[in-house]
Amino acid sequence: MISRFFKTTLIAVAVLSASISSALSSNVSEWVIVQGGAVRLIRASEPSADGLYRAGVEFRLEEGWHTYWRYPGEAGIPTEASFTDSVNVESAELIFPAPKAYFDGFSTSVIYSEKVVLPLLVKRDNDGRPAILNAHLTFGICKDICIPGEAEVSLVFPTSTTLEDKVADELINDAFAAVPVAQSNLPSLFPEIEIVGEGKDREVNVSASVASDDGAPELFIEGPAGSYHGVPKLTGVKDGQAHWTMPYNGLPDDVSTLELRLTLVTKDGAFEETQNVPVPPADPSQ
Repeated sequence: MISRFFKTTLIAVAVLSASISSALSSNVSEWVIVQGGAVRLIRASEPSADGLYRAGVEFRLEEGWHTYWRYPGEAGIPTEASFTDSVNVESAELIFPAPKAYFDGFSTSVIYSEKVVLPLLVKRDNDGRPAILNAHLTFGICKDICIPGEAEVSLVFPTSTTLEDKVADELINDAFAAVPVAQSNLPSLFPEIEIVGEGKDREVNVSASVASDDGAPELFIEGPAGSYHGVPKLTGVKDGQAHWTMPYNGLPDDVSTLELRLTLVTKDGAFEETQNVPVPPADPSQ
């Protein structure tokens, strides 16, 4: 006769095995409910041969709520992720699709609303074991007021193809397609970037090449780490050139060259490049 202890042990092993099998075959984590919405991890059905996975952090937000880009603009909390507690993960990179500007009557923020998937590239250690991605997410979530949000989400990344999840695959494909195209060695889209004025009146002026019928392109600027500056204001679009200006306030004063990361969102897509812009010496009399 099988002892009660042995029966209990068999049941526990069966439940654990079923849980592991379910985790390995699932392409999505459980939803974590936060005020104003929910967040989870998703992954593509098939990893690449070198253990690189396409995945994403999916936000679903209630009507009227929004969260923020990696640079929140004039108000808000940047969306960030830490993966330090993951298992068998060599690297994980959070990537950001093109955002949009939002003016609340007082300040302009850089946001996502309704739903968004932030793409992830996850590299598994090459030792034949599955990887477990443990993500600690911090973000702001806002409607009438802004609330700091955080969530712990986990997902298993197996060593081979699992059951196809067409919904997750489509969400991930759409998210990667929305990532701004890096110009890299391509010709610059910005024929003019200059810093003009003195003292408190200094401004960053930017011109970009756009389609002649693009009436409302958006530009987002990110200064060096620690910068806290505004959002560029579109001043006009004419003859295939769009023009923006942004106060210099919040950018470094003690540099001769300023590295700016520029994200341009147009009707033809989103594009990104980094430019090193000369900073004129400050007038000591100012």
